[in-house]
Amino acid sequence: MTTTTGLPVILTGQALQSLRESGYSLPAALGEVIDNSIEANANTIRIRLEEGTNARGKKHVHRIAFSDDGGGMEADVLQHYPQIGHSSRYMRTDTIGKFGVGAKLAALNYGTRLDVWSRTKAEQPWLHVYFDLNEALETEKDGGEIRIAEPDVTDIPEGLEGLLPADGGTLVVWSNVDRLEHGMRAENFNTLRVEVEKELSRIFRVFINDGINIEVNGKSLLPHDPLMLMSDTWAEKVLTEYYTTGDGKNKPWKPERLDFAAKTILQEELKVGGHTAMLTVTLYPASVIRKRGLGDDKLATAVRVPENLGAISFMRHDREISYTNVPRIFSRAVQDPDRFIGIEVSFSPELDEYFGVRNVKRGAEPHDELRSQIRNKLGGALETAHKLIQEYWGDVQRKTKEHDGEHIPLMNAVAEANRTMPKARAESNLQAEQVYDDLATDVLGARASAEERHTYIESRKDLPFVIESVDFPGKLFIDIQHVEGSVVIRINTRHPFYREVWEPLKAISESEIGLPHSKESIDTARRTIEAMSLMLIAYGKAESMHENPERQYGELRDHWGMFLSTMMGKVKDVL
Repeated sequence: MTTTTGLPVILTGQALQSLRESGYSLPAALGEVIDNSIEANANTIRIRLEEGTNARGKKHVHRIAFSDDGGGMEADVLQHYPQIGHSSRYMRTDTIGKFGVGAKLAALNYGTRLDVWSRTKAEQPWLHVYFDLNEALETEKDGGEIRIAEPDVTDIPEGLEGLLPADGGTLVVWSNVDRLEHGMRAENFNTLRVEVEKELSRIFRVFINDGINIEVNGKSLLPHDPLMLMSDTWAEKVLTEYYTTGDGKNKPWKPERLDFAAKTILQEELKVGGHTAMLTVTLYPASVIRKRGLGDDKLATAVRVPENLGAISFMRHDREISYTNVPRIFSRAVQDPDRFIGIEVSFSPELDEYFGVRNVKRGAEPHDELRSQIRNKLGGALETAHKLIQEYWGDVQRKTKEHDGEHIPLMNAVAEANRTMPKARAESNLQAEQVYDDLATDVLGARASAEERHTYIESRKDLPFVIESVDFPGKLFIDIQHVEGSVVIRINTRHPFYREVWEPLKAISESEIGLPHSKESIDTARRTIEAMSLMLIAYGKAESMHENPERQYGELRDHWGMFLSTMMGKVKDVL
């Protein structure tokens, strides 16, 4: 029975205007269109972001175009493209999309007009269909019904002809884009483009790795794999350049054999709802782990290590739908070494309900039973990975000390801090060349090669402070030399203070988090070592403010070291 009484359930135009607030990030929105191209069997997918100036004189992305060489759409299918809720794959569990809302909401999230051209064969004309939100609002305001017109033959917009495939395929254009003003979504156009490249290369990594070409403004994307199991990836490109022609070419932590593939720590099935998901945990290769303290440097950032800290990649039907931290999924707090551990959970659409997949394929949060399985299996894998990281860092630390000495990171940091501090006034008759040559012998040993000695001296001779832990006889705790505006400090590893305090603290600072040392105790030990080093450097700095520090303070140093040794021998365990 049909009735015309009552009110419409939805005010279509206003509802669509509200749906503009879907909360898509730009990469996630673009991904919805890419999904359709992949489902249409496209081999090449091109995206073009176009920059312009808006009415307020601000730079912004004003148009976004997509093209693919997939199968294209016949007229009856094309007319449904802008229709929210329609999908030829509606609620299927063997495809990427199934709800019929993603690409439409994504377009409205950023612009007010959606145009689509498509054809199935080269000899056919390009048929066109569109939806314009502003037109729709006017139609509704005038009492009309919002409808999608039948496809017709319409010219391709100027400047986009070059995107069209030679045979069949589809061109999608978002125009009247009003939400990508520079300074809001990103600092500038280049920053926005790079962010898009970075995210899409991870979201669609399986397809790119398997040969699907995805381009952004003419640049083909390399896959970015958080597990670091794929080859020919973005990370492999960055690491190859770093170790062959870049800063890592002669670093002491350069692996003897360059390997860019991670080690698989765990790969186990998760059984839920009569279906199977797969949990994979990997440990990044030595070329990425390098040494302690380099998890946020320039290379780590380029390889995208910091963003991996505690993140889990959820892969639905080979397409990533979430890459983020998940509450209560780890059995303990996220720790710094976790950034070197890749975690992926892959599943089929049959498990959407268990993974909390929403209708726009953004985000995943496993339900209780599934969360418990992941949490239980992750515990042992993370413990194994952490142990391997700490062992490797220990090996590298020993190797680095042989090459660089114990304190080089601190020396470099203090050199920067000293830039704005008062400059030294000390005068000395010491010859700089002899001072650094003797120091190289103390640190590297008499058998070090000429090349090793040269590298060591070159790395220190221009530093305002040089501090080294070396073995020398006597009761001195520290020996200080002032030469050409620099302060050279030797810490005596034979002194009771070093053996009983410094060395045990250093051992704790280099240990693995867990039994017997907590993260807090390890952090405290590291900061204590750092603070004691700074205290000695500050003392050396204070000496350097006198014109003749050796005559003024030399005897004071001798007495201080001797009395400290005596007191430590006589006073113990009284607190």
